[in-house]
Amino acid sequence: MTEKPVIVPGSSIRSQILEFYRTAIRSGKLPEGSVLPPARKLAAELGTAEANVHHAIAQLAKEGLIARRPKIGSVVICPARIFRVAFFLPELYTRRGERFTRPLVEILERELAAQGINECQVIYETASGEGWKLLKRLAETHRIQGVLVRGLDEEGQERFSRLPVPFAAITGCAIPTGVRIITAKLVQSMLEGVVLQKCRSAGVIFSGSRSECEALFSASAKRAGVEIRPEWMFCRDDYGSDILDIDHFGYLGSGRIFSAPEQPESLMLFSDDLVAGVTMRLYAEKRNVPEALKLVIHRTVENPVIFPFECILVEQSIAELARLLVGKLIDAFEGRAPRRGELAVRITRNPPGAIVTGEVERL
Repeated sequence: MTEKPVIVPGSSIRSQILEFYRTAIRSGKLPEGSVLPPARKLAAELGTAEANVHHAIAQLAKEGLIARRPKIGSVVICPARIFRVAFFLPELYTRRGERFTRPLVEILERELAAQGINECQVIYETASGEGWKLLKRLAETHRIQGVLVRGLDEEGQERFSRLPVPFAAITGCAIPTGVRIITAKLVQSMLEGVVLQKCRSAGVIFSGSRSECEALFSASAKRAGVEIRPEWMFCRDDYGSDILDIDHFGYLGSGRIFSAPEQPESLMLFSDDLVAGVTMRLYAEKRNVPEALKLVIHRTVENPVIFPFECILVEQSIAELARLLVGKLIDAFEGRAPRRGELAVRITRNPPGAIVTGEVERL
C-alpha cells in the first residue's frame, strides 16, 4: 500500500494518522505481514512532528493491530477478517438465568458462521471478575478479533471501549455499535395493543429503572390516549434489588399494581419472562383474562413461552437482533461506520389471529 494519510487542518494530526492506518488494516488494504513506513520518513512526508507518528504507532500496537519487530519495523499482525469472537454475558444475566439467553447464543453462533466466523467463545462473568479477566487476556493476545455483549450500561461502555478489539452490544446507550431492544417503535406498538383491546388505561411491569420507564411512556401514552399512573408502574427501583428471580418480580409487581385503589384496564409486560410470575398472581387472585384484565406482552418469537390466556403479543426477532449485532461488529472491525437499523415489531393475537406487520391494523 503506497497511500498515506491526507492531513486535514483543524483536527488532531495524531488521530488522523491513527484512523488512517486502523481503517487500512481492518479493511484488508494493509494485509497481515505488511510493514508501515518508518516514523521519521512518514513524518517528513506529512510535514508533521515525528512524535505525532510515534503516538499513532504506539496506539496501533496497543490495539493489537501491529507489532514492532527489530530490524524490520512496525508489522501488521491483525488478520484482515474476523475469525474468532467472544460473547460476553455480564454477571446479572448469568445469575438471573433468563430464558432469552439460550436462543440468543445459539442464533448468534449460526449468524457468525453464516458470515464465515466459525469460532465463538461464550464467557460468563462471575462475582470475582474472572470472566472479564479472561476476555481482556484473549483480546490483548489477539486470540479474538471482536466481542459481542449481552447487556451494556454506561460504565461498561467505557470499559469495553478500552479493549484492543471492537465490540457490539445489546444496550440502551447511544453508541454506533449498540442495538436497542426497547425502542420508541416497540413502546408505541405496546400502546397500540392496549388501544386495540379498547382500553384507555394501562399498568406497566418493566425491569429497567423507573426514570427510564417514565421517559419511555410519558409522551407516547399521552399521544395514544392511554392513562398510565405512577402507582400502575412497577420497575427495578420498586423491587429494591437486582432482579435475579424474574418470576418473583412479575408476581410481586402485578400484586402491587392490583392493590392500587383504582385498577388499570390492561397490563403491559416487558418481556415474556414475566408471564409465569404474573400468571401465578392472576390465578392466586382469581382474575380472569381477558374479561377482567387485558394483557399486552412483549415477546421474542424464538423464545418458547406458553400463554394460557387470550392476549396481544408485540413481537421482535432474536434472529434479526443477531444479524444487526454481527453486522455492526464486522463493520467496526473493517473500519466502516457501523450500519444503522433497529428491530422490526409486529403485533399478533394469542390465540393465533391476524398477524399485523408494519402499520397496526385497526380493528
